[in-house]
Amino acid sequence: MNKVMLKTALFTLLVFLSNVTVNGEPGKKRGTQLFFRMTGAQNNAPILPKTRSAWTQDKRIEVGNTGMADEGYTEYPFCFGLMDFSFVERYSVYPRFVSGAQADESIVNTADIVIDHVYQPDGCVWGFSGREFVQTFTATGNELVSITLLVASEPGTFRAALTEGGPYGKQVGPTKTFYSGHSMEWGTARWTAGQAELVGGRTYGIKMWRQDGGDWTPYLHSLGNAYDGGLLYVDGRARPGTDMALWIVEEPKDLKRGLIVGADEEGWVYNKDSVCFVPRTPNIRMIWLNVSPITMEPPTAHNCCDLVIRVWDKKGKLVAGPKRSLACGPQNGPHPAPFIFASDEFPVTVGEVYRINAYAVPHKAPLPKNEDIKLIQPADFNLRVYGEPHPGGLAAIYNLKVDFPQDNTLKLSWSDTFAAPARIIIRGDGMKGAGHKTKHVDLEKNSTEGLIKVWPGHTYEFKIISTGPTGLVFRTPVYQVRAPRKDEIKAIFQAAAPNPKQFINLAPPRIATGAETEPIRYKKSVKLVSNDFEKGVEGWTTTPSGILDAHDVGWTSKSAAKKNGISTKWGDKVAGLTHIAGRKREQVFEKSTLTQKISTTRGNVYLLAAMVRTHIKNGPVTDKRLRGDVRVRLFADPKGGADYEGINSTQSYWTDNKWMRFEHRWIAEGEKSTIGLGFFRWRDLDFAGAYVDHVHVYDLGPSPVVSSAPQAGSKKVYSIVLTDHQVESDDKVEAYLKAPPGYVITGLGSRAHYDNITTLWLKVQPILPDGTLGEAEQLRHGWEPDAHLEAKVELPAGYVATGFGAGIAPEWDVKRLGVWARPLGKDGTLGEEKLFRGGIDLKSGFEKTVRLDKGRVLTSAGLNCMVNDVNGIKATSAKLTKTAEAQAKSKRAGSE
Repeated sequence: MNKVMLKTALFTLLVFLSNVTVNGEPGKKRGTQLFFRMTGAQNNAPILPKTRSAWTQDKRIEVGNTGMADEGYTEYPFCFGLMDFSFVERYSVYPRFVSGAQADESIVNTADIVIDHVYQPDGCVWGFSGREFVQTFTATGNELVSITLLVASEPGTFRAALTEGGPYGKQVGPTKTFYSGHSMEWGTARWTAGQAELVGGRTYGIKMWRQDGGDWTPYLHSLGNAYDGGLLYVDGRARPGTDMALWIVEEPKDLKRGLIVGADEEGWVYNKDSVCFVPRTPNIRMIWLNVSPITMEPPTAHNCCDLVIRVWDKKGKLVAGPKRSLACGPQNGPHPAPFIFASDEFPVTVGEVYRINAYAVPHKAPLPKNEDIKLIQPADFNLRVYGEPHPGGLAAIYNLKVDFPQDNTLKLSWSDTFAAPARIIIRGDGMKGAGHKTKHVDLEKNSTEGLIKVWPGHTYEFKIISTGPTGLVFRTPVYQVRAPRKDEIKAIFQAAAPNPKQFINLAPPRIATGAETEPIRYKKSVKLVSNDFEKGVEGWTTTPSGILDAHDVGWTSKSAAKKNGISTKWGDKVAGLTHIAGRKREQVFEKSTLTQKISTTRGNVYLLAAMVRTHIKNGPVTDKRLRGDVRVRLFADPKGGADYEGINSTQSYWTDNKWMRFEHRWIAEGEKSTIGLGFFRWRDLDFAGAYVDHVHVYDLGPSPVVSSAPQAGSKKVYSIVLTDHQVESDDKVEAYLKAPPGYVITGLGSRAHYDNITTLWLKVQPILPDGTLGEAEQLRHGWEPDAHLEAKVELPAGYVATGFGAGIAPEWDVKRLGVWARPLGKDGTLGEEKLFRGGIDLKSGFEKTVRLDKGRVLTSAGLNCMVNDVNGIKATSAKLTKTAEAQAKSKRAGSE
């Protein structure tokens, strides 16, 4: 809803509320404003597309409903008494209530409502094209509610089905229909109560296809992996690391839906005088009713009316209503409206049948006498009924206030709907006791205030969790505040415009990136020409010419990319496209590629990795939320040709002006493969840039395994094994690698940048059954795992690591690295220990070291950098043990 529409809706609501009587005095205004907003539980941001909100107070007949701003909030004026409010189910939004909130008429009241999803994608990149898409997920609830997505290709009619286990499992419930296309219309498939039961912990799939059987293109998550509990299948083929931009809604624990009697697959009951439902909860909190046809005589603006409902039990007794709510729609068309009830206003008997009928009156008009009521009949009804399994069990938090009575003290205070214990979870410098820079402050049942010591001038993020008597949990979003520091630094805690300043400032939105990537385990690196582009695009082929090139973004550069904020932490040049549009602007759909042929071994698995950054600046008439206009993908033709599409390519990525690392794996089908990166620019903008850097290829061998997998077992008996594993040092570290079981460390390397260990490298070798060392493998990890190593030690053949140390000062580089090592004999004995050094400083001492007792070998290593020093080191070790069988054989051989 734009600002004009929002103001119109609020004006309509204001007129409605201004006619609510107060203490028997019609037209007397009373009360204060209420702002409440909606955020996603995982992304901490407004949920789009938007829905409507509903509100009422003091169990009144009148229910207000209105739209919301793009920022995710809605407003109700003239609030007083006990308020109940929620958002209405639409698209990917499921209702969640704040119930029995006592309005404070001395302030502007505020509340935050958090809506959860299976995962929350950032859906702004066009995906693959195919006939059938299946997104798998792991159920956490017991019933599926809906899916919502956006289709980029031609508009059409689409079908959706829930399946057990994945793409080929048994279908659960009916097949649903949705409509979408051309990135304009959001599609939603909704399962009514009881249609799509789930079992928590099991894997399910959402299968989607076009009704006409044609290919189509949905939106994908911009960074590929949004969710580790599932993945996307395209035409039956798994696409690891990719998730669909699919909002999956499960029924939560605190609000369940009732069954609708006689409804079709889409929830409609046709040509009836009334509509019936069967509750599955002991109360009813909301009824959403869509009635058709309605035509107002005499005509009203937008054919609006107040829809009035009454509810009857099976004996014909009136048990709820009348309730009235504003409804608008086309003449002789549908008119939806929500109706809210307080927790104790509408008790019902689970399993019994209740009947609803409806009539319409002009907006704000007095209700007719019973004998003058003209029911809308016959009519078509679409009904949704919601109730609480534990009535009134959700202890909501509202009217949150932040204050700094002193620059080292944060004060939080709030109101709650009833007394319940709460926990403040706060993260930032100086916080401890519940994890890294994290503190928990637990409050007693009747406490709604917390004082927390903070560091002046520092920024903190916090949320509050309230737990009701039945275990239902209410969570606030994550807020971000900055403590003041005397007169130098001002406190920040109010929401920034255009949000109402009474809201507390939200922490920045989070874009899902999936779990932390595993360490890379590989046989060797594949040599590339100009993989860091410091010498330009030498060795690369750019197609077509004139679009892609190397761009200088170093400290002194005056390039267009640099002027528009592009830089790196590891070099001066990057490769990619920079485009600045003139006055004439068009959609260009421009595609380009950057490719290079490499040598490969047929049958081996390879990994292509690259850092990617995309950024745009909007043109004069573009949407301020415009994203994904430029994109980058990784590809490899395993035959060395020029097939860069389909299974040979990743999805396209949009990184929102951040450097992000992406990977692509393939199996070589010949002695050459063609690796590369594909670029896409949609249209002309003030600035459009897409860049890549640090391109690397790793040979994972014919049978790659995860970093923690032990060596393959042998039929031969081992003479030497690793036993008595123990921790030598357990400091907090930024990068850490552990040798696989049965392996020893024979090389170590690292890199630091801006007071962080960014990269750690290990060379590891297995101990073979005869006691010798097997083929070497390599491990890499860190937030820049592919970066070059500032210090590296590769031990001579036969030596194993028995300790290590490092030093950084006086600069932010790993200046010196040392590895103590001993030669390993076939009989398991270790020879004389020697120190091997790496880095540009081969003489100075180390800031942290780990040394082992003789007979023990190093099995893991980790480092931490802070204040220009190595201030943390982590290591484990194991004892070299000769097996009893080997000892017996040695004795027998000696006696002979």
